[in-house]
Amino acid sequence: MKKNIFIICILTIIITSGFCILTQEDQFKKAKTEKDGNAMESLFKKIYDEDHDTHFGQLSLLELAKHNFFKREYKDAVSYLKKIHDQKISDKQYWLAKSYFKMGKFQLSIVSSQIFIAESGDNVQIENAYFLIAEAYLQQKMYKRAFNTLESLRTSKYIKNSIPLLHYKMAICKEKQGKFEQALMFYKKLKQDFPYHQYCYLAEDRIYNLKKNNKVEIDLSKINTFRKEEPVKESKAATGEDLKIYLQVGAFGSEESAEKLGKKIKVIGYKYIVFSKIKSNNKLFVVAAGPFDENDNLKKAMQKLKKNDIDSYVIKRY
Repeated sequence: MKKNIFIICILTIIITSGFCILTQEDQFKKAKTEKDGNAMESLFKKIYDEDHDTHFGQLSLLELAKHNFFKREYKDAVSYLKKIHDQKISDKQYWLAKSYFKMGKFQLSIVSSQIFIAESGDNVQIENAYFLIAEAYLQQKMYKRAFNTLESLRTSKYIKNSIPLLHYKMAICKEKQGKFEQALMFYKKLKQDFPYHQYCYLAEDRIYNLKKNNKVEIDLSKINTFRKEEPVKESKAATGEDLKIYLQVGAFGSEESAEKLGKKIKVIGYKYIVFSKIKSNNKLFVVAAGPFDENDNLKKAMQKLKKNDIDSYVIKRY
């Protein structure tokens, strides 16, 4: 009789435990489908509070951490993640790494990423973890370590979805190290293999800036660049464009004297201008008759001025 009672008790405990786990699983699934953020958070907290140590109780901590991460409450996210002790939840380290990175704790982010890579079987997330490590090194200006991390990813089985990003980041590392020719090599590789990818356009700008800042000698037209070299615009003084022809008739130390001669030019029948220039550290006011068209008979104008005791010679200006 006692034996039967014992067996019944054991069965009752097993059935009750099984029912509780099933109920917790149902609650977890309901929480996952909840669209309201606050309601979802309350459901996950309830699941965890009911039993901290069950698998779904531990998974609820992960969901709470992710929810807080996306709310940019990184400290709270870390607090939830640290409570997870279920070894099957390897994503704990991945989200710790992301949270630490956002908090500016780059070394902790690197350590968590490395643990995740060692323990996880999720190749996509492992690929992301490598990039996270490299970015953490970049933030600390440890460019060689960042590059070595990316090189390890390049030769691994994990690089699948983000090859353009890999080329771009490797180029950035080399550029930060001052190895501009090597940086250019990675940018060109990116443009060659992924000509229409978003990172190709970013590489385009980097190449252009390297050229513009005289970091590399390169003919942009030879690397199928979308951004053409800007033509060097010559000044008007160099091309002679829009220059007008005048006859200079005098230069004076005072503007009043210059204007007096200008009025005499006007009486003779020509327009005039007065402009200043510096000569031997002295300011002079120059008087010139004109402007004249190229088809005008300058020799005739010079002779007419000469008859009025005014010597002149041809100048060009705007």
